[in-house]
Amino acid sequence: MTQLHQPLFPEPYLRSVFGQEYESFRGSQSERELLDRLEAWASKDFQKETSAESSFINVFFENTWGYRLSGKPGDRSYTCYHKYPVPGAGQSGGTGEADAALGWFGRTDVPPTPQVLCEFKDVRSNLDAPQKRKGNNRSPVKQCADYLREVMKPLFGNEAVQPTWGVVTDMNEFRLYWRTTMPS
Repeated sequence: MTQLHQPLFPEPYLRSVFGQEYESFRGSQSERELLDRLEAWASKDFQKETSAESSFINVFFENTWGYRLSGKPGDRSYTCYHKYPVPGAGQSGGTGEADAALGWFGRTDVPPTPQVLCEFKDVRSNLDAPQKRKGNNRSPVKQCADYLREVMKPLFGNEAVQPTWGVVTDMNEFRLYWRTTMPS
């Protein structure tokens, strides 16, 4: 059987790094809770992007991956900034808005530079197809690439924290892109 996509990390490497962690997770209460969250998400009624967005962030970014929404109380963990403004990335060169940005926001010891910018669409969307909008027909992938390009512009490129990754999702399929090779 031919593999259609090359994995980001080969399975033997993942097993060598996360094997013990996986074995302790397997069959645990945490695994059951994760499966319950994923099954509930998979069986939910169809919702448009804007209706599903807050529950999507809650289920995946907060409850599954442990991000704290920017402005919420908690430890100094990695944060998720909902509706992150990106100057220059709007449809006419104005300010665009990434659906989410991941980074260390609200801390004085780390610059508030997003490391990941996210573009969300609903489950019926084609992530590669141009959108049917007046004056803006960029695909969701191209839109996210524009966010990454524009947020990088004021930086020199040698900063300790840089916008490096893009996540584009239809809230079912997740794609991780590296800024320097996006959109391929």
